[in-house]
Amino acid sequence: MNKKLVSIFAAAFCAFGLVACSSNDAGNQPSGESQQSSSVSETNSNKVLKLLQTSNIKSLLPWQATDNVSFLMLGNILEGLVLFGENGEIKPGVAESWDISEDGLTYTFHLNQDAKWVKADGTEVAPVTAHDFVYSWTKLIDPQSGAEYNFMLETAGVVGASDALGLASNLVTYNTSSKELAALKVEDYEDGETGTAQEQYEEAKADLEASVASAEEAIKALGFASVEEANTNMQTLIDQLGFKAIDDYTFEVKLATPTPYFLSLMAFPAFYPVNEAFVNEVTEDKFGTSVDTFLYNGPFLFTEWKISKSFYLTKNELYWDAENVALSGVDFTVIEDVDNNTQVSLYTDGTVMTAGLSGQNVATYGSRPDAVAEGDAGVFYLEINQGNGAMTPEMKLLSNAKARKAINMAIDKSFITDEVLANGSTVADYLVPKDFVYGPEGTKFEGKDFRSTYPGFNTYNVEEAKKLWQEAVAETGVTGAIDLELLIQTGDTAIKMGSAIQNDLNEAFSEFGLTVTVQPVPFPEKLARVSAGNYELAFSGWLPDYADPMTFLDMFVTGGGHNNLGYSNADYDQLINDSKSGDLATDYEARWEALINAEEILLGQDQALIPLYQKGTVSLRSLNLINYWPQAVGPDYFYKWVDIKEN
Repeated sequence: MNKKLVSIFAAAFCAFGLVACSSNDAGNQPSGESQQSSSVSETNSNKVLKLLQTSNIKSLLPWQATDNVSFLMLGNILEGLVLFGENGEIKPGVAESWDISEDGLTYTFHLNQDAKWVKADGTEVAPVTAHDFVYSWTKLIDPQSGAEYNFMLETAGVVGASDALGLASNLVTYNTSSKELAALKVEDYEDGETGTAQEQYEEAKADLEASVASAEEAIKALGFASVEEANTNMQTLIDQLGFKAIDDYTFEVKLATPTPYFLSLMAFPAFYPVNEAFVNEVTEDKFGTSVDTFLYNGPFLFTEWKISKSFYLTKNELYWDAENVALSGVDFTVIEDVDNNTQVSLYTDGTVMTAGLSGQNVATYGSRPDAVAEGDAGVFYLEINQGNGAMTPEMKLLSNAKARKAINMAIDKSFITDEVLANGSTVADYLVPKDFVYGPEGTKFEGKDFRSTYPGFNTYNVEEAKKLWQEAVAETGVTGAIDLELLIQTGDTAIKMGSAIQNDLNEAFSEFGLTVTVQPVPFPEKLARVSAGNYELAFSGWLPDYADPMTFLDMFVTGGGHNNLGYSNADYDQLINDSKSGDLATDYEARWEALINAEEILLGQDQALIPLYQKGTVSLRSLNLINYWPQAVGPDYFYKWVDIKEN
């Protein structure tokens, strides 16, 4: 996702997407996320795949993209060093070959000299070179970019990334808050229930000033006399990062420790190349804001972009492997909040070639020969605020692990999976999904599902939940009525899910003074409130960015960019950090065991969040559709492989 963050969650609910930050089905899952359905038309031997999306593209900048729709587009109009084929098999992309040193610390990529940069009108601009990767990867870590996925360089194990990221994160906070503070205007506010325009402005100003001061204090705590000195040092750290262009067609990456999933990461959009000269030509502010202010090196060109209406991809005839691209185009129609009955109708009348199923439609259509059931690596959960933002009686109670365990054990998750979703999703009392990753070769865990050690934590038990809740109330000293608000996306399915959770919690704990209310909000508002710590419970989820338990577990280290919980556990942090770059990084058996133990701390001991379900999908899919392979990580689909049978 993002997990697949998510980020990741407008991206989270795909009609048939399996993946990290994958696309979604507004009927299958809480709406406000993206879903796709498809059809194809053939005119004069052309093959155009027609897709329905329910979200717009957020960004075409590889270092800025965080949602599944953007990832999907980037995965088809750009190309990284590698891409995925069937079953996630790594295939050559811009890199036609690569060498790996015996110690696993140096990767040398040999670039395809036929890879070209092309404009939307099909005009060739320049060859793709190693310098294009250096530029884009540098933008990913540069604090001025404010990239949410800057941690991916550290995840990849790149030399120097850990030190650079530590400083960059604080500078990003400082720069972002400073810009927002400078742009703040009282005219942007209106008198309302929350106060006068002036009062709201002053409150926002105070919050931003506090954020700037906190970030500056954190920067000075790292040993810098000023932010200016930190910026100077940041450039030095960037210059020392372990990647460089040996020549135009040789790109070298040095790792601090062997990273078993490194090649898999190279298919992720954050690592795609960008041509610096073109960015300078159109200016950085305009780059990627239209089809004409972008350059393409992938199998398709982005030739039409009508926000909230449509976007169209045309086959890139100058793509190095164009002879193996069967589709002449991909036509997306953007429609928000498409209900599942409409999707099915579009499929059954032949308008589209795929449609996700949910609710009663699973029973009605799920046994057809063109019905496809697929597992998914997406896990959805409730974020639970235990220390992010101003302390309230509610947060004080939620900061107690027994209260969090009680909430987890009081929710009948099978009702959500079987009655609300009814799409093959399964109950999750875990974070790392089933059937996702297996133990490394040559260890005692070889071939074993990560889930085999701990199938789940703190499973459904209402009586035990009541006992734990009372103990938490006694231990925290919180008395009187407790009102918890559950933030969830808008849409019928989302509201039904929220109502089910609300009913379970009120039934279990109302006798002890708890009242849960459900607040449906637009997805951007939910993100903003959760990020600011202005919530108690919030529906969320994550789809993996790469094939390793770490893609789920490292989100919740102290101060992590995706840790909106206020959760902190030194033992957990140590296990994650050691598994990334410490002593455990090169001992694959010990590392695997450490990650198992880390999840046990996160959920079994601390119940830092409330897992709900692991996503599944049931879809109708035309039997004429060939090589339509959902990917477990990275972009949902690589349309390069898709073809249509001739009738």
